[in-house]
Amino acid sequence: LDSLLQECSCSHCQSHKLTPTSHSYMIASSMMFKVAILCVCVAAVSAGIFSRSKCVPVPDNLCAVVYDDGGCKGWKLDIQEGEIMFKWWDPVYYWYRNDIEAVSVRAGCTFTGFDDSSLNGESMTIRAGNKDRHVELNDEDEFEDFDEAIQSIACTCRR
Repeated sequence: LDSLLQECSCSHCQSHKLTPTSHSYMIASSMMFKVAILCVCVAAVSAGIFSRSKCVPVPDNLCAVVYDDGGCKGWKLDIQEGEIMFKWWDPVYYWYRNDIEAVSVRAGCTFTGFDDSSLNGESMTIRAGNKDRHVELNDEDEFEDFDEAIQSIACTCRR
């Protein structure tokens, strides 16, 4: 405290003719402002405001949700139990063909993706145990070949 009350020789204080007390208040205000900004940032991160992922739990009425981009971004398609074939001529499902990058599977459900549009060819299976399972296809070795390569899917859930 004594050092703050001594005559300041910084150029800012001399150019504005600040007294040692004014200088102390200026430093304290600046530090309080920085602490306040830090608190706001910590609160925002804790609340998920700056989170990269938009993944949410899979609703109970669905088997899975597939996404256009990692982090559950881009378009999403709700998957009910059953099968979907993304045929090139289908005006609704064509857009999802070879464009799935992430899959969220509901707890107790199994999602299978095929590289052929008739539920055959090479396949990969994602099983969710007692909790939802989210997979970014390109991030896991066993699924990376199916990143933007799924042409049909099957999804089932335990009863």
